[in-house]
Amino acid sequence: MLKLRTIDRYVAAEVIGPFVMGVGLLTFALVTGKLLKLTEMVVNHGVGLGQVMGLIGYIMPAFLELTFPMAVLLGVLLGFGRMSSDRELIAARACGISLYQLALPVIAVALVVYALASWFAFSVRPWANSNLQAEIYRLTRTRSSAGLKEKIFDSSFPGLVLYVDHISHSNSALQGVLISDARSNQQQNTIIAQRGIILPDENNHTITLRLFDGSVFGVDPSSHSSHITSFRIYDLNVEPQTGLADEGHAPEEMPYGELKGVIAKARAAHKPDYLAEAEMAGKYTVPLATLLFALIGVPLGLKPARGGQSERFGVAIALFFLYYMLMRMGRTLAERGMLNALFAMAIPDLVFLGLALWMFYRSANDRTDQGRGPGDILWDLIEHFGRKGAA
Repeated sequence: MLKLRTIDRYVAAEVIGPFVMGVGLLTFALVTGKLLKLTEMVVNHGVGLGQVMGLIGYIMPAFLELTFPMAVLLGVLLGFGRMSSDRELIAARACGISLYQLALPVIAVALVVYALASWFAFSVRPWANSNLQAEIYRLTRTRSSAGLKEKIFDSSFPGLVLYVDHISHSNSALQGVLISDARSNQQQNTIIAQRGIILPDENNHTITLRLFDGSVFGVDPSSHSSHITSFRIYDLNVEPQTGLADEGHAPEEMPYGELKGVIAKARAAHKPDYLAEAEMAGKYTVPLATLLFALIGVPLGLKPARGGQSERFGVAIALFFLYYMLMRMGRTLAERGMLNALFAMAIPDLVFLGLALWMFYRSANDRTDQGRGPGDILWDLIEHFGRKGAA
C-alpha cells in the first residue's frame, strides 16, 4: 500500500487550494459572457430566475472542461510560487528531495482532474448540451408570445422584424401583424396580416407564425421587380434565437456510442463526417492538457516573479491562450479534412509536451537560470521602451 509522506500531502494541499479558486474564478469569467443574453431572456421573455439558473447549469460543463486544465496550471504556479518565494522548495531540495519527488503529488492531483475532465468530455457535456437545446426550445416555445410587446418592433426571431398592434391576454393571439422578412438575400418580403398565432413544432424544434387574412409584398433586388400575394392562411417557419449554445454542432450533443456510430457510418459511405471526427478526437486530446499544464507549471513555479502572484496569473493566462489558439487551429484543420482528426487535435498537446519535458528536465538538473522567471521578458520590454522613451 502506497503511503503518503508529509511533504506529499503538503505540496498537494498547496496546489489544490489555488486550483479550486481558479476553477471558480475562471468559470465565473466565462459565464459572464453569457449574462447579457440571460438578462435579455429575463427582461424581454419573462423567463424566471430559477429557469435561468437551470440554463447556467447546462452551460457549465462546457466551461468546466476548459477551466480544469487552466486551473491546474494556475494552482501549480501559485502553489509552487508561494513555496519558492518562502524558500521552502530550496530547503526541501537541500534535504535531498528531488524535483521529481516534489512533482509526484502534483501529477497525482492532475490525474484526478484528468479523469474528471474526461468524464465531462465523454458523458456530462453531451448530456448537458442536448438538455440545453431542449430547455431553450421549451422556454422559447412557451415564452415567445410573452416576449412580444404591443406596438414595438421586435427582432427576437433571426432575420425577422415583427410588429404587433395588440396581443390578447386570454389566448396570446396577435392582432394587426406586420413582419419584415429579410432572411433571404434574393428576395425580401413584407407581410401584413389581420391576425396571427404562434405554434411550436416539437419535431423540428422550430416555431411557426400562422397568419390569417393578409398580403405578402415581395421585392426581388436582382430584377427590381415586386409582387403582391393575398392569403387566407400563411405559415412562416422560424428557428428560435438563443445565443446560449453553439449552433450547428450536433456532434457535441451526441453521447460517445452514437458519435462513434455516426463516424463509422459516414466512413462506410465514403463521406467522412469531419465535424464528428474532430469532436471525437477532442474528447481524447483536450483533457490531456491537465497533465501537460501540471508538468509545465512545476518548473515555471520555481522561477521568481518580480510582479508577484499576479505575474504568475498572467503567465497562466498567456499559456492557456496559446494552447487554445493551437487547439482552434487543429480543430479547423480537422473539420476541413486537411489533417487526420486525432493528429490535428493533438497539435497543442504535442507542442506543450515537448516544452514541458524540456523545461522540467532543465529545472530538475539545475540547468536553468534560477534568477530569471518567465515574466522577465515582459519586464525587459517595459524597461526597454521606458529607456527609449526617456532618451
